[in-house]
Amino acid sequence: MRGIIDDSNRQAVPRCLDYSTACSLGLQRLIRKREKDYRKVGISSQSITEWKKSPDIDTAVDLLAEALIVKNFESEEAIKAAKYILSKAPASSKLIRELSNHFLEPTSSDKIISNQITPIDVSYANVARLKKSVRMYQLNPIAWSDLSLCYATLGQDEKARLAMRVALNLGRTNRFILRSAARCYMHLKDPEKAVSILHRSGLCQFDPWIASAEIAISESSGLKSKCIGKVKHIVKDDNLTHFSRSELAAGIGTLELKGGSTKRAKIFMRQAINDPTENALAQAEWIASQIGIDIPKIIQLGDIVPASYEMQTRYQYQKKQFVESLKAAKMWGKFQQLSSRPIIVSTFLAGVCLDDDEEALSIIEQLLPAQRNHPGIINNYAFSLIRIGKVEDAVKELKKLEKYELSDRQKFVNDATKGLISFRTEKADKGRELYSKAVTGFERANDLDSAAIAAYFWALEEKRIGSQFAESRIKDAKSRINRYKVIALEELAKKM
Repeated sequence: MRGIIDDSNRQAVPRCLDYSTACSLGLQRLIRKREKDYRKVGISSQSITEWKKSPDIDTAVDLLAEALIVKNFESEEAIKAAKYILSKAPASSKLIRELSNHFLEPTSSDKIISNQITPIDVSYANVARLKKSVRMYQLNPIAWSDLSLCYATLGQDEKARLAMRVALNLGRTNRFILRSAARCYMHLKDPEKAVSILHRSGLCQFDPWIASAEIAISESSGLKSKCIGKVKHIVKDDNLTHFSRSELAAGIGTLELKGGSTKRAKIFMRQAINDPTENALAQAEWIASQIGIDIPKIIQLGDIVPASYEMQTRYQYQKKQFVESLKAAKMWGKFQQLSSRPIIVSTFLAGVCLDDDEEALSIIEQLLPAQRNHPGIINNYAFSLIRIGKVEDAVKELKKLEKYELSDRQKFVNDATKGLISFRTEKADKGRELYSKAVTGFERANDLDSAAIAAYFWALEEKRIGSQFAESRIKDAKSRINRYKVIALEELAKKM
């Protein structure tokens, strides 16, 4: 079973968010305490002329979209266009009304409580609404970006790529579009393209949101960040809000930790949690767990910072509060519907920590395609199917892995799951061979927690069939769990 322990390289990669959620989380706020922006760009005279010549919804949306792209919130004509949209657009035109409201209140610092963050609507009905929106208002990059996210979540990757290409062509200097595009290409397994988009924007040296995205994506993909040496002045710029610098501070803190400087990592971690985004808070919790320290006010921050589901999952897991950790992980999965990570964690918590395979299966069976089609989730699904007696279904599920190029660790997990199948089909010798292969592989990779977990489930199978090896296998599993402090199994091991 793959799970929460596979956590050696977390980075504050931009979340996959629709525009409404990004605004709700405050990610579209102005980043400077003083509103004067030395990089402000004017709106084209053509957009203004068309609006003045023919003031209707179409020209108003085109003008407003351009004003948002160049971040010009002071244009009198754009303000008029936003007000016109709110007075004339039908209630069903949800997206363009949200754009107008955001434009008229760009400096709002109001936060909302996390239970007001609702899952992104990726239904086919919403796709149809977005397709209608981009047909009517073809120059609105935000609608194209939201459409791309919906396509990606539904597993329609090529349509997602095409829609994001249009969004990017229309909004090359818009922070929301740039971060969304970078995250999209990460999902499409093209991190070089994601990083290139951020570099070509010319904003890495000025905008902390773009700089943090470049660093996180580069580091998580094994690429060398091209801007890290050029942006450390940004994280120290007190003219920028703490909120806008939080993910950058978390990213630099992560690099300091990996470079061996625990002291500097702590400094940046503390800066990251001074008015953090939920992503920065999760990264800070990860840094703290790697160093082996607690963040005293982490729970209070989790109650204040909207959508801090990942942080709560991590924190409750470390405290062995597995029921609470699972609740948070399930919310995390609904919040990040393009990510497989919260589902892998959720099913691990349910199937391993709580010994509830029915719950693990229920979580997976409700998933959308983008989350469902991942080797780790396929394996976890097969694991829980075997444990409830549906071995034939599990075998069919594991065959899906043949089309994937598995990492070494995924191969070891797969060996362990096949070992479980062998035991359940009265092929104990083959099961021992596969479990031994998995445990040895994990040990060689220095993944000692996973080796202990595989040893535990091997021991359970020996005990179940009453084999002569049961006692020695149980002793070995308990020794590993105690020696490596495997949180997930400490209590269950006592019952073996």
